[in-house]
Amino acid sequence: MKSILTKLTVLCVVALLASVASAEVLWDQSDFNPAGAAFYNSESGSPPFGMTWHAVNDVTVTEGWNVDSITTYYSAIDPMWGTAIAEGYVHVFAKVGPLPVDGVDDPTTSPIVPMVGVLVGSHFEVTASGLGLYLAPGEYWISTTPFAPAGMWGPECNHSSLTPIGDATASYDAYGVPLAWVNVHAGLDAAILIEGTIATSPVEETTWASVKAMFR
Repeated sequence: MKSILTKLTVLCVVALLASVASAEVLWDQSDFNPAGAAFYNSESGSPPFGMTWHAVNDVTVTEGWNVDSITTYYSAIDPMWGTAIAEGYVHVFAKVGPLPVDGVDDPTTSPIVPMVGVLVGSHFEVTASGLGLYLAPGEYWISTTPFAPAGMWGPECNHSSLTPIGDATASYDAYGVPLAWVNVHAGLDAAILIEGTIATSPVEETTWASVKAMFR
């Protein structure tokens, strides 16, 4: 556990930039399949009338990133579902294997940040923006999990991407027994878009624990 925490301290910092640059696409798996397999990825209550699952993607940072926003793509069976979203978790774990580390990479302790859900055609785009997160080069598990209602037919689902990259998306049932990360769809990734800027040296740095304190 100590090594993981050390990596988070070194790798995950907040960048307070001297000037604001226009955002660019840092990681693009936004080309989703609306008819394909999808991922539960929302805090939508507890059994027997709700469920809470978290999902994270294998993301490789080849240059330092200043991450401004993370967008995920959901079904829209209920066109009002996303309008109830106001916040959710942002997950960033150092990647050390084909799944996040059980008992260490706990998504229920990730920072809680503002986010919004917008209906775009026949799907929802759920975005957490203004993150100001600096990531050093390396491999990570990254995504967001919105607080959202279960909906008339259960929670909406995070569409899968048509361009899987690296290890498949990992999922975590917050009410599962045992509490463990699993692959629910082998070879598939959840649809995600990460935007920001390629980083130079951050002006100031804080640890990931401090980031959590800022948002909670």
